[in-house]
Amino acid sequence: MEKPNKQNTLYLPIKQVYFDAIIAGTKKAEYREVKEGLTANKYLIKDPATGYRLNPAVATDPTRRYYVDDYINGGFPFLPRPYRYLYLAVGYNKERDTALVEVTGYSFTPDMIREDRDGVPRFAFWTIAYHLGRVIEVHRK
Repeated sequence: MEKPNKQNTLYLPIKQVYFDAIIAGTKKAEYREVKEGLTANKYLIKDPATGYRLNPAVATDPTRRYYVDDYINGGFPFLPRPYRYLYLAVGYNKERDTALVEVTGYSFTPDMIREDRDGVPRFAFWTIAYHLGRVIEVHRK
């Protein structure tokens, strides 16, 4: 198994209630909204030519510029960074609960789908879900 490092591990602050549910095994995914800028840079693969690496199954028009709020036939136009682990930390205090959790997959979910002038769904707020596997280590404060 690949060891956790800066490239394959995503650091996420989290509330205690969600942290405890993940550790107990009752919460199987962690969700984050994908927004242009800082969060998109954290969650998506960067590409110098297009901004973010395009998902070839969704972004099929090579002449089009794609954006993080595009809704293309129900799909999200970009690919996520291939994180293998989440490093979860409760809040921002120096003394806090932390855990390292395996990521087994991901999915994107659209929220608040908006239509263009012709009534065609074109825009959405997107959420990435990191599907969680086993808890590798836990440190309680």
